[in-house]
Amino acid sequence: MRVRPWCFVLASLALALVANDRSLGQGPDSSTASGPTESNAAVQAPAGIFLPGQALFEPGATAPHPYAGDLFTRPRLTGDWWGARSALADQGLNFDLFATQFYQGVARGGEEQQFRFGGKLDYLFNLDGGKLGLWQGLFVDLHAETRYGRSINEIDGLIAPSNTPLSFPEPDANVTSLTGLKITQALSEKFAVYVGKINTLDEYPLRYSPGLITNKPGLAGFMNTSLVFNPIAARTIPYSTAGVGFAILEEGEPLFTLTVFDPEERATRGLDDLYARGAVLVPDLVLRGKPFGSPALLNIGGTWSSARYRSLDPAAYLDIISQVLKNVPALALVAPTESGSWCVYTNFYQSLWVDACDEERHWGLFGQFGVSDGNPNPIRYVANGGLGGRCMLPGRTLDTFGVGIFYLGLSDYFKSLTQPFNPQRDEYGVELFYNFAVTPWARLTADVQIARPSTVGLNTAIQPGLRFQVLF
Repeated sequence: MRVRPWCFVLASLALALVANDRSLGQGPDSSTASGPTESNAAVQAPAGIFLPGQALFEPGATAPHPYAGDLFTRPRLTGDWWGARSALADQGLNFDLFATQFYQGVARGGEEQQFRFGGKLDYLFNLDGGKLGLWQGLFVDLHAETRYGRSINEIDGLIAPSNTPLSFPEPDANVTSLTGLKITQALSEKFAVYVGKINTLDEYPLRYSPGLITNKPGLAGFMNTSLVFNPIAARTIPYSTAGVGFAILEEGEPLFTLTVFDPEERATRGLDDLYARGAVLVPDLVLRGKPFGSPALLNIGGTWSSARYRSLDPAAYLDIISQVLKNVPALALVAPTESGSWCVYTNFYQSLWVDACDEERHWGLFGQFGVSDGNPNPIRYVANGGLGGRCMLPGRTLDTFGVGIFYLGLSDYFKSLTQPFNPQRDEYGVELFYNFAVTPWARLTADVQIARPSTVGLNTAIQPGLRFQVLF
């Protein structure tokens, strides 16, 4: 059955009107045992490893039935399954299904003016071996995805796609795939090892909506790839691939990690011929603290790959194929091959406002920077920044917002390669969004992006869009 975009828009607006009429009770004092806010439901399990962003050991649920509540106050649409869901969580088994729909278009500029509809289903499963009675320190994270419909990524003219979620597991394809299956074993409170198929976007540390379980990059905040992920690492880091490594922990959170990734993109592939092309080493340091009395994060790291690349080779987080090689794809094969590639990066977040009643609720300043070899990495440097986080308006405790600017400095070598057939230039722009919590389990986001495409000759693209997400 085909879903019409206008049905999506009307349904979203209708739900918003009904929910507002029912009084959502999102104020700081609205959290109760029968209907907790999302920030204290505590159903998310283990940590990220590559670019880690969450604690390895999460606190237990603070309410007897963390999924309970009536239709307009419970954190999930399907509720507590008559108590079974909370019972499973107490035993270390957590399940989640997020359904996210996008209606986004190029209103002006770009390659083509058109609106398109697409969506994602994210299936999440977490296992805590200690709670389940297996052994302490064992965690298993599974992430499967279904992608359907169409996106504007192929018509926006941007080398960093406007819609990150609809780039995966495979762009412009109706596909279901297992993109993450990570096994973590904590050997002590200070040290853990991990192995598996790693979804690298799940592990990204800069999340502007602390305390929200839906705080997965691209699904709840910014959508442009430059603001969702630091694109300086796009040449060497696949979206989903095999990885193994260790983490040094501080107060249950990764302080330093070293991961060895397979350089092959495996979002829709198995784990055959592992490391046949070489390996990607990713050391990563994350410092957390309160330097000005408010939460802050400083992330420093880099990537080094022994694989061989061409500057025009596809990259998971970049749209080189449709934006650069669409007219002459064979030219990618004649570009010189380089042995190895490297980059270094730093990301930071400093909160500027913190809710006195809830430390998890804050917003602040963020930045992403990086430099690379410039060949075979098509991006020489990155400079992005902005403001983002939780809304400070009374009664809107689950709402989030963000405004960000991005600048991708393409390498001179990459520009010279593309000059004869599809010349490229530096890409920059701005994105603004407001994520409105219709209910704790339904989110409606208004988003607009204004960007100068990397392709020379294309006018500035203005891209408005809506995103509607339901947590089942």
